[in-house]
Amino acid sequence: MWERDNAIQLRRTASGELLKPQEGSGFTLDEMGMRRALEELNGNPGSAKRMYFPDSRGELQPYLVRERSVMAPELQERYPEIRSYLGVSPENPARRIRFSMSPSGFQGMVSEPGREASGFLEKVPGSGARYLLYRRDQKEALPSAWKCGTRAYREFAKPASSRAAKLVDDQLLRTYRLAVATTGEYAEYHGGTVGSALSAVNATLTRINEVFETDLAISLVLVAGNDQVIYTDPSTDPFGGNFSSEVQTTLDAQIGSANYDIGHLFHRGSEAGNAGFIGAVCSENRKGSAYAATPTPEGDRFDLDFVAHEMGHQFGANHTWSFDSEGSGVQAEPASGTTIMGYAGIAEGNNVAQQGDDYFHYFSIVQIAQYVAGTSCASTTALANNPPAVNPLPDYFIPAGTAFVLEADASDPDASDILTYAWEQVDDGVVTRASFGPQNPSGANFRSLPPGVSPSRYFPRLSRVASGNLTQVSPASGSAWETVSEIERDMTFALTVRDNAPGGGQVASDLVSVRVVSQPDAFRVISQQSTQNFAGGSIQTISWETGATNQAPINCQEVDIFLSLNSGQDFPVLLASGVPNTGSAQVQLPGTATTGGRIMVKASDNIFFSVNQADFTITQQPFVLAAQELEAVGCQPVDAVYDFTYHNFDGFAEEVTLGVSGLPAGLGSGFSSPTVQTDGTDLTLTITNTAAAAPGLYPLVITGTAPGGNFNLPVQLRLTDGSFTAPALLSPEADATDVGLVPRLQWEATQEATSYRVQLALDAGFSGILVDEVVYLAEYQPEELLPDTTYFWRVRPINDCGQGAFGAAASFRTIATDCKTLTAQGTPITISSTGTPTVTSSIFFADDQTVIGARVGLDLSHSYLADLVIKLRSPAGTEITLISNSCAEANDVDATFDADAPSFICGNNPAISGLVRPLGSLNAFDGESSFGEWVLIVEDTAPADGGALNGFSLELCVEGQFRPDADGDGVFDDGDDLCPGTPPGAVVDANGCPVYRFAPDQFDIAISGEKCVGTDDGAIRVTASRSLDYTITIRGNGLDESGAFSNSFELRNLATGQYDICISGTDGPITYEAQCYTVTIGSPDPLSVLVSRSAGGSGIDLDLDGAVSYVVSLNGEERTVGSGPLHLELQPGNNDLKVTAVPACKGSYEASYFSSDSISAAPNPFSDRIGLYLPDIREPVTLELFNTSGRLLYRSARQPLSHNEEFSLPVLPSGLYLLRVQSGQQEALLKVFRR
Repeated sequence: MWERDNAIQLRRTASGELLKPQEGSGFTLDEMGMRRALEELNGNPGSAKRMYFPDSRGELQPYLVRERSVMAPELQERYPEIRSYLGVSPENPARRIRFSMSPSGFQGMVSEPGREASGFLEKVPGSGARYLLYRRDQKEALPSAWKCGTRAYREFAKPASSRAAKLVDDQLLRTYRLAVATTGEYAEYHGGTVGSALSAVNATLTRINEVFETDLAISLVLVAGNDQVIYTDPSTDPFGGNFSSEVQTTLDAQIGSANYDIGHLFHRGSEAGNAGFIGAVCSENRKGSAYAATPTPEGDRFDLDFVAHEMGHQFGANHTWSFDSEGSGVQAEPASGTTIMGYAGIAEGNNVAQQGDDYFHYFSIVQIAQYVAGTSCASTTALANNPPAVNPLPDYFIPAGTAFVLEADASDPDASDILTYAWEQVDDGVVTRASFGPQNPSGANFRSLPPGVSPSRYFPRLSRVASGNLTQVSPASGSAWETVSEIERDMTFALTVRDNAPGGGQVASDLVSVRVVSQPDAFRVISQQSTQNFAGGSIQTISWETGATNQAPINCQEVDIFLSLNSGQDFPVLLASGVPNTGSAQVQLPGTATTGGRIMVKASDNIFFSVNQADFTITQQPFVLAAQELEAVGCQPVDAVYDFTYHNFDGFAEEVTLGVSGLPAGLGSGFSSPTVQTDGTDLTLTITNTAAAAPGLYPLVITGTAPGGNFNLPVQLRLTDGSFTAPALLSPEADATDVGLVPRLQWEATQEATSYRVQLALDAGFSGILVDEVVYLAEYQPEELLPDTTYFWRVRPINDCGQGAFGAAASFRTIATDCKTLTAQGTPITISSTGTPTVTSSIFFADDQTVIGARVGLDLSHSYLADLVIKLRSPAGTEITLISNSCAEANDVDATFDADAPSFICGNNPAISGLVRPLGSLNAFDGESSFGEWVLIVEDTAPADGGALNGFSLELCVEGQFRPDADGDGVFDDGDDLCPGTPPGAVVDANGCPVYRFAPDQFDIAISGEKCVGTDDGAIRVTASRSLDYTITIRGNGLDESGAFSNSFELRNLATGQYDICISGTDGPITYEAQCYTVTIGSPDPLSVLVSRSAGGSGIDLDLDGAVSYVVSLNGEERTVGSGPLHLELQPGNNDLKVTAVPACKGSYEASYFSSDSISAAPNPFSDRIGLYLPDIREPVTLELFNTSGRLLYRSARQPLSHNEEFSLPVLPSGLYLLRVQSGQQEALLKVFRR
């Protein structure tokens, strides 16, 4: 019934969305034949029929099809032509098709978890029986203004904390009665009849049930009277735009509140949606308040992004996107998110992807499961389907800046169930595109990905790890949205396991905590960093930086080394396991040829790993000898044995002769077979008479020789005689005291040991052992020990032949600890509602001790708390985030932040209260010094709302004891404090005594500069605002003057220069600290006279500066003027100007100016240059010079810049010449003489 149809040119979905070029598949359907084939199934849900449909890749696959009606029997009977079906693959039960049939045609949704995203089969508009198969990621991005109007409600917010959250595992299918009303606009869009509108509702619900039954074991069935609320006329339907209340009223009136469990309105109109309430199913006066509207109300986007989204709210789920704060506690998808309760494609600037995915986030499933468990209106059907079983996983410490992998361990009693796995980060917090990155202290670093059949997820995905892209900032839509953390923080990941059983799935989960630890270096492979060629079977050295991962708190002692043959897409070849995590190891490459070799080094008992950064080539050899181990141990006199396997390639069939070289004298050898020819043959080499050589490490070479090629396998032989040297303990020294709480235990390495067992106990007899670890280096760092406690420790050497005795034990006593709380002074501090202010408050700790814990007290009032980002900065510069755009419109904080407290849950008022964990990790301060200023930073990121920082306190716990400082002045009571009991906030000196300081405005200092250069008549005058006994010193410029005064002091006759003034004072017994100033006696400004000709040239404009007053003389006429501009009119001819400063010692200025109504020349006679006076300088001037015979000798033209222009003339004989000058409307013929 399905035929390929590649002639479809315009690939547009039913809702009008375009597919990307060359995407999607076209088909033609025999609709009549399909209806006939389905007839025998109608009304017989127990019957099944084998039918073929395209899967998500467009390949025809068989399905066993049954009717799966989404209508109540009465409604189905009235509309027999509208049907819904479920098809399940007989080969793979997880491969399914949900489809509907009606007079409008066929609509389907095909899914196969872990293979491809779901595919959608929809009729091409206006094409008859042509259909388009597409996946959501094949569609072009479509701008959307849709926004869900449902407000978050915190009473259904944060799921209960549990290592094994109960999801959907009670083996019940819950069926809810759904009433869907439609507006007249919706019905008109779908054909204008009740039947055509009901067909569209049926198609939407068919798809929604596939998701709800798989993820939630919830099924929705249209109520018997649903056709009563299908309205076909927009002018008479009961909906005027206030849809939530109108649909609630309509459904209660027409269907009856007792006759439905959940209600919804479908509308054609502007994009919008609102569930009315979060958690409304079964709830009177709330359950029917939801609506969804788009201009094209059909297709996958309407069905899943809009309707399923709003229904998710009705069943109790909040939004999971995080580009803004709702305070729900479940905003764990970065930016827009991509799951059903996200906003993919409609959060402009924050879209993770342009299309959403058809599954619910872990948090959504938890919220819905918790909500429906508290309702009783559903009808339940027992399921034979058993839930999956998940084996709990441990929590982990990993190094910052390092990739990691989480792997599930789950099973299902039902052999036919196909388990799929989703690993999702579930850290709540605001994460926008701008804030996404490796420095983000809260929220999600990794987007949600659709469930897959692999139980593992790599963080980031392996392709990014192989390309070296562990971090990502400001990611674009459609990019990875994955980044490791480069800062210390806690991350939580949820494992969701679906069994994908048809007709009602079961879902199990687990939570894993991953603490990112800040280390000096990341864990990373540093060898094979460039393209290299290696022979198959060769021995290669793998090197990596351990990043202190073999020390506390990570304490990873062994790693496994894997090989990829396809450039890092997967790593199926285990080269070595249980390798000491010391930073280097030798491995043997396989004989398999590849040009895409990559190495992965992964922690054996942890989740972190690293991959080298370049492909290498393995060249194939005719044959290789593949060793199980590259080192054999001979426990003298016992033989040493090498196990290896022979492999040949490309038809190589020659007989290979085996041998060994490098044996110490006296040792014998023998192969299980001296020759080998068959691929896959297991062989042994036995080294005998091992006691004939001294203990030690010997290099050997196992050889294979054939006419067509040779192969050498370098190996090591370790001989040991069973004797051991007891390791000498080095640090801490015996009976050491005040040892840090995370000490590094070190001892002397011994030659015969390959590893060591270190034990730590509280008693000398080691009856209560606290630590019993095998390590490969001669050091070990335990996790944090108890303070002020005596510990005993010892070490014994180990090798493959046995273990030596424990060496002599030693003891040490850890340092005592202490905690102190200080409160900031100067609060409250206003946080303005104007602009985006940042306010700070600081606390100073005078002790220099090692921090082991911090606790922050915060009392803050602020409306709309989501505007705020609050951080704490240590004296070392480390910043951790307490809250960041948290709790939406809720107000105020009155809380104590502690690293080990539970995460905060946004309340009402205050929004955050009690003992709570901050978003960032306060453990980041561990190991830093307490000394210095600790600064609380409150950033208000949006205008309009304001408040106040009412109080800030900081408790630090340190190694050692805080020195006593009862008055909190920073000068210790057991040291230099000579003045105990100073009031809080008082300024003290080094002896702890109060320092009295003058008020900032205590003194007014007036400066008078020199009147003229060199007159030494400058002055300083000091006036006090309060009468006291003052002492003053003035030094500088060769002067050292002291004096006393009570109100004012003046010093005259000062030369130009800089002077330092210091004033101290007494008021009875109080001595004020000296207050000092630096002043400058300035030189007088020089006389400045700027002269410009006024327009028309009949006057001059003067700008005078440098004196208080001036005597101005023009043609002998004097006047006295002040500074500023001055205009003088010129007389015809020459005008003499003189300006003299007052006082006259500042100098004078003299100049002459010519004025005329006509053009004139000067000097006359001239030599080689001549000046012209031009009354009008607005037009270009032309100058022509003639001899007395009228011959033109010189010509020049230019735009004059002033009334007096000078021209250079050619060298001419002495005599009379004629000069013609033209400027604008003026022209002159002048007689001039050359000297």
